[in-house]
This record gives sequence, C-alpha cells and structure tokens, in this order.
Amino acid sequence: MEKRLATLERRVNQLENGGVVRNNGTLPTQAQTVSNVPEQNLSANAAFKWDQTLYNFGTIQAGEVVNYTFKFTNSGTEPLSIQSASASCGCTVPSYSREPIAPGGTGEIVVRYDSKGKNGQQSPVITIVANTNPKQTRLSLRGFVQTATAP
Repeated sequence: MEKRLATLERRVNQLENGGVVRNNGTLPTQAQTVSNVPEQNLSANAAFKWDQTLYNFGTIQAGEVVNYTFKFTNSGTEPLSIQSASASCGCTVPSYSREPIAPGGTGEIVVRYDSKGKNGQQSPVITIVANTNPKQTRLSLRGFVQTATAP
C-alpha cells in the first residue's frame, strides 16, 4: 500500500510541476514535508486570474476570421512570465506580450481563428505555459462554421 501511495504521489508531483520530479519517490517524513514546502510553492507565486477562459464565437461563415482577446490579471506575488502559447490547430494563432506582468498587473492573449476550410462545430484549444502552478493553462474557442449552400 505504501509503495502504491508513493507512486501516486510521485505522479501527482510530476503533473503539478510540468514533469519535473521534486522528491525521491519515498513517502516524505514530517521534516521533509516542511523543508520541501518552499520549493513546491516557488511556481505558485505568479498566478493567472482570467476574465474568462472560454469564448463562444457563435455561428460564422466559412472563411471568416475571428479575433478575441483573453484578458487576465496576475493575482500572484511575483512577476508572471508567459513562456509559450500554442494552439491545437494551425487555424488558430495566439499572441502575447513577452514582458513579465507585475503582481496586480494585467495582460492579454490575443487569438486569431481563421475558419477557411473549416465546417461544422469547432473547438480549438490554446495552451499557455507560464511560471504559474499549474504551469499549463488552457483557453478555448467554441463555435460553428457554416459553409455556403449552392443555390
């Protein structure tokens, strides 16, 4: 039972820290737990507070372009640095400021979705990697792309 618990704790630790193992796989003693707390909380000092993480663009015609700005505040105590922003498909392009956002400061991720060649329900996902805990945040677009019907 202890071995299974240690394995589960190690896996949770990996997921929370972007694949980086921060302990040796054994169950921590009380002293280890106390000494590891600062290390585990380092990435939690910067934090996203999003106005919203999902934007529904409704129904558009094939070929239309949708632009949307996801806005956030750094609700942490340290500057927030975005390391990357990527989309689940080439039709969606995120852009963001490379400058760190001070605690209490605001920032934005601007997303451009091009519906050219698309049809039906669409749900691209944008993955943001930053010095937050968790390291990855997902933003989503939703909507329906209609193709023109022939007369």
